[in-house]
Amino acid sequence: MSKLVIADSSCLIALSKIGQLDILCKLFEHIIIPDAVYYEV
Repeated sequence: MSKLVIADSSCLIALSKIGQLDILCKLFEHIIIPDAVYYEV
């Protein structure tokens, strides 16, 4: 299992739409969301 992921907006939007955004916390120890992605989502 990877410890780090850098999430892009499409991943976050898709997981949010199906109510599974928390799956990232289960799969990765650290999640980095760049400022541009944060403001886009």
